[in-house]
Amino acid sequence: MTERIDDLIKGFWREAEAAVRSRQDDGGAGWMSRSGFAVGAHQHLEKALVDELIERGIDPAWIRTGRGAELPGFHAVGRPWDITIVRDDIPLAAIIIKAQSGSGSSKNVTNRIQEFMASAFDVRRGYGSPDLDPYQPFLGLIFILEDSEQTTRPIAGGRRTAPGSRRPSSVKERFEDAFQRFLVDELYDGICYATPNIAGDADQLEPRPQMGMEGLLSALTSHVSQVGELREGSGLTSVRFGELLVQTSDIDALMTGFTSTRKGLVAAEAAVIRRRRELIANLRVLALSEGVNETAMQKALGGNYWLFGGQYVGVAERRDLMPLQQHDIPLISADQSLNIIELKGPEAPLVRRHRKNHAIVTADVHEAVGQCMNYLRTMDELGAALRTIQRSELGIDHDYRRARATVVIGHPDRSGLVSREEVDQTIRTYNAHLSRIQVLTYADLLDSAERALNFEELAGQSE
Repeated sequence: MTERIDDLIKGFWREAEAAVRSRQDDGGAGWMSRSGFAVGAHQHLEKALVDELIERGIDPAWIRTGRGAELPGFHAVGRPWDITIVRDDIPLAAIIIKAQSGSGSSKNVTNRIQEFMASAFDVRRGYGSPDLDPYQPFLGLIFILEDSEQTTRPIAGGRRTAPGSRRPSSVKERFEDAFQRFLVDELYDGICYATPNIAGDADQLEPRPQMGMEGLLSALTSHVSQVGELREGSGLTSVRFGELLVQTSDIDALMTGFTSTRKGLVAAEAAVIRRRRELIANLRVLALSEGVNETAMQKALGGNYWLFGGQYVGVAERRDLMPLQQHDIPLISADQSLNIIELKGPEAPLVRRHRKNHAIVTADVHEAVGQCMNYLRTMDELGAALRTIQRSELGIDHDYRRARATVVIGHPDRSGLVSREEVDQTIRTYNAHLSRIQVLTYADLLDSAERALNFEELAGQSE
């Protein structure tokens, strides 16, 4: 059966090339690359892999493809998996299938490697509990790189290597080096790295024997069998699996990664939502309590960045990212850009009457926004240079270009004679004239988080 898979890989770029020529003959957009037409070859390979897994004893009911091929993750970086094996809602294995043509490959090496790292780390981090470690799913990667002049010629630059080690000199070698490290670091359990050329020469198929298709499939089926035996011996149920995920540290960050186990993880989802509701309720009480300042609110918010929306993946480890500045909560977006959260006291006045007529925001709001303006100006002026230094010296990498800021200040229920509606209208008018800074009240922040929880709860009930 693997002969069929080998033949598909050997002829991968031939099939893509044929699709391009067919499109040209039909009067279509002939300028499109073979990568754009590799979808058909990808689908044929995926189908052959599914057939091979079934041939090796995997129950067809366990195999998921397309949108159903999901895994629980910690940061929910996306759904890159093409094939997953899930038994009774417990993930057993997952495979990524990617292809890269020679054209433009040198520009995509770093992005591809980082993409593969993020996908694997997202899953590994989600299994942080010692009780879950034996049940980690097998992670496999199949990468098909076109063997061509563009991928084999020496390229300038590249990452730094340890003293005495050889720097990869081509795109082909850079991927090979990265994949070897993935295996050593146990990010992936099996990798098939194939480099067919347009002619489909057999001797160009696999640069390293230990990164072959047979090895990946054998290891995967063995892992599925072993985990099945372990699970039967331990009596692990899907519900218990969900409870173990709940016990993982920083479980709040796992919420959006639980969508793949729709039955067994209901308990986990309910536990997370319950904990989040409790936090929101406590924050509401604090925001209306006398003597509570911004320091107390910052401590209560802690690392619960989910309160600010699903576009954030974490909080920067350092608050002193810029010289002479301390940021309250530097949120990291999915694209590595930053949103600086500036917290002010919930007792701070929000609006006042201007000449006994229209309501305008107070000096407290103006000063907080001015403070954020200085943060953003510093990032604009120093961000590019500091990013290079921090990446090489501190091992952190944030994108400071066009960063944003959010001021969280005051509570409309503490605004005296001014109504909630008038407070909302005044701040909305003020925000309309800002571009990279937004002003929120604590009521706005917590109400938005509450609505998000309501949506997640209803979504869970509808499945």
